[in-house]
Amino acid sequence: MNRLLIVDNEDYVVEGLVDVMRRLSYLDLEVIGAYSAKEALEWLKRTKIDIVISDIRMPGMDGLTLQREIVRYWPRCKVIFLSGFNEFDYAQTAIRGGAVDYVLKTDGDERLVAAVEKAIERLRDEIEFDQLIVKSKNQMRLASEALQQDFVRQMLHGERIERDELERQFANLGIPLRPWAPVLAVVGRVDDGMDHLSYYERYLLLYSIRNIAGEYLDTAVSQMSVPTDRFHIVWVAQPKGLHPDSSPRMRDDMWRIAASFVQGAFELIQSACKDLIKLELSVLIADSPVDWDGLSRKFVSLKANMLRGLGSGRGLLMVDQTMSGDGIAGLFRDSAAWIGSLASMLENSRREPFLVLLNEMLEQGDAESQEKHYFMAASVLLSFHTKEMRLDGTGERWDVARLIHPDPAHSPEEAITYLRRCGESVFDFRERSRGESENELMTKVKKYIADHLSDELSLTGIAEDVGHNSSYLSRLFKQKNGIGVAEYITECRIRLAKELLADSDRRIQEIASLTGFASVQYFYRVFKKATGMTPHEWRERSCSR
Repeated sequence: MNRLLIVDNEDYVVEGLVDVMRRLSYLDLEVIGAYSAKEALEWLKRTKIDIVISDIRMPGMDGLTLQREIVRYWPRCKVIFLSGFNEFDYAQTAIRGGAVDYVLKTDGDERLVAAVEKAIERLRDEIEFDQLIVKSKNQMRLASEALQQDFVRQMLHGERIERDELERQFANLGIPLRPWAPVLAVVGRVDDGMDHLSYYERYLLLYSIRNIAGEYLDTAVSQMSVPTDRFHIVWVAQPKGLHPDSSPRMRDDMWRIAASFVQGAFELIQSACKDLIKLELSVLIADSPVDWDGLSRKFVSLKANMLRGLGSGRGLLMVDQTMSGDGIAGLFRDSAAWIGSLASMLENSRREPFLVLLNEMLEQGDAESQEKHYFMAASVLLSFHTKEMRLDGTGERWDVARLIHPDPAHSPEEAITYLRRCGESVFDFRERSRGESENELMTKVKKYIADHLSDELSLTGIAEDVGHNSSYLSRLFKQKNGIGVAEYITECRIRLAKELLADSDRRIQEIASLTGFASVQYFYRVFKKATGMTPHEWRERSCSR
């Protein structure tokens, strides 16, 4: 949406052009009228203006002087000058000052509309889509490493991504790994205390470790390294030369060689870190590669095992030998990954992925495992119930005791069904709350309009009163009501005018003022366009009934 300001010291010119421009819905304009250069300056100070149509000769401050002020406030604003005379010198000065066009008042509305369309096209050209894409790609290239790391970090923390989307993101971000192939995960931990170092110094040391590792690893494997906090780095690696058409035996050989290489390389990496940057590094290498959707669990498992037994030592190099089963380490691994994923999906209102993961948890393993998974999910839901729903007076929607202590007399399926229903209710609550907030906002907007019908109303002024961005408010209002704010204001004014014409002896001029029309002539024009009758004809027809 672009904001158009029309400036002229003649009321009928401003009102006529405001009416013309507001009817051009395809241009998506917010149209504002100003009756002097001084009033125009107040608007320029108050809000961003995209296009100005201004008389070039006005008392006090002429259009050329106003143009210089416009450029000072809004350098990209496009100016169109109006003149009652064909003055070549004025036109030349205006164009040199950056005006889009110079239109004679005798040229008619079509010529002025064409000038506005040209101004809009100029605005679009300046932020032309292809240029934005090129600029964005250049910026992304500079920030590609940070973007790649952030994406992989999301997967480490439980973000589930479908295969097609994974391939698309890898291609867009230039991640130097294959989304269709598994990865070998390695967790490194800096054992030396870095608390005395600044954030910059800590980051610099982690960057140095990653550079050292890259020098050794890049010769035989494709790899990425991702700092996960100030002490830990995760590497994900694949053999170079992997191909989807390779035979299973060839792939197994490549993985065996790569795994052996990674172990040997990290011996050298540890030694280099100690010699070059005086840091001791502990490393835990996964015993086997995992698919991308299993990376989060593997990461949590490796970190957990670095806190237990031998893993709590210093300067260690180990291959993870965690056995599958229901032991404490396995429970800790699954709990951290699943709880984090469920909470993230709830936080970001991702209903479908949440339900898919919840079903997977509740269907996996034996009865004892499913019971543990049930209570894990219930704990996550209860935290959101306490934080959001109960505070909003909706606590009665859940039977918390039933959720925490399922009735043993009932089947497990009943408890699971109720758990799912509670999960669904969080998302329902969010959607309902958003809808209620939007409806409340619409009520405020309509009340403001109703209370100020006799005043000069603008989308900018309304947005300022209700505390929202005018572009957002414009889109939301049209989405919720089917018409734009300007059309709604006109409808309200015409409806009030009809009531006043039918039920009072007020003069037409007074009714025009009470309904917010700046002049009787403008009132007549808009009223007849809306009803097919003049105000006098409407009053006579109403009185004759």
